[in-house]
Amino acid sequence: MHEAVSVDPYSGIVYQTEDRNPSGFYRFIPSVPNQLHLGGTLEMLAIRGQPQYDTRRGQIVGAGLECEWVPIENADSDAPSIASGFVFNQGFALGGAQFARLEGCWWGDSGVYFNATSGGEAGAGQVFKFTPQGANGGELVLVFESPGADVLNAPDNICVSPRGGIVICEDGSGTCYVRGITRDGQVFDLVRNNVNTAEWAGACFSPQGRTLFVNIQGSTNSASSTLSQTFAIWGPWESGPL
Repeated sequence: MHEAVSVDPYSGIVYQTEDRNPSGFYRFIPSVPNQLHLGGTLEMLAIRGQPQYDTRRGQIVGAGLECEWVPIENADSDAPSIASGFVFNQGFALGGAQFARLEGCWWGDSGVYFNATSGGEAGAGQVFKFTPQGANGGELVLVFESPGADVLNAPDNICVSPRGGIVICEDGSGTCYVRGITRDGQVFDLVRNNVNTAEWAGACFSPQGRTLFVNIQGSTNSASSTLSQTFAIWGPWESGPL
C-alpha cells in the first residue's frame, strides 16, 4: 500500500507514504546505504509522548511536533492475501501516528514534504514536512491545510522547486489544478486541466531547474477517451513565487 518514496541524499534513508485511511509515514534504513536489495529496517513515525497521535484533524499550521520511530517487525507476509493495514496495524499498536491517506512525498530543504490527501478540518488535504534530527528523532510540521476544495483539492504528487517553492498535483473530483505554495505558505493556481477531469501527476523540475514537467494521468491506448499527456513549463522561475 506504499504510495511514494523519497530518499535522504545524506543518509540514504528511504521515506515512504501509504495510501489508506488511516495511514502511517515510514522510513526504511538500508543495511548498506544505496544498496536496498541487501535489506534493512522498516519503521513508522510516532509523536513522542503522544502514542497513536491523530494528525487528521485539530492541527495548527507551523506548530512543531517532536517525533520518534517505532519498529515494524514483520514488513512482509507469505499469506496469499494481505489484509488492509497489515503493516500499519503493527506500528499503530506501538504508538505510531495516523494520517489521512498519505500520497506524494519529496525530499527538499533538508527534510521530507508529504501530502495527506484527505486530511484537515475540511477534508481537502494537508501538507506536512518532517525534518530528521539525530538517529531516532525529528520534527513534524503542518506546512499548509486546505480550507476547502476551491483552494486545494486532494493534494497528491508533490515536488520542491530549486528555490524552495512547493508544487502540488491535485487528484480530486471535478477540474484538477497544479497548485503552488510559496515559502511563506501562500497557495496559488499554477495550471488548470482543461482537457478532462483526470488527475495531475509526476511533477518534477529538470536538473538545471529551468523546466517543470508534469503529467495528466490517463491511458496509453489511442482508443481511450482519456489519454495520458506530459507537459513542459518553463520560467524564468526566479521572477515568480516558485
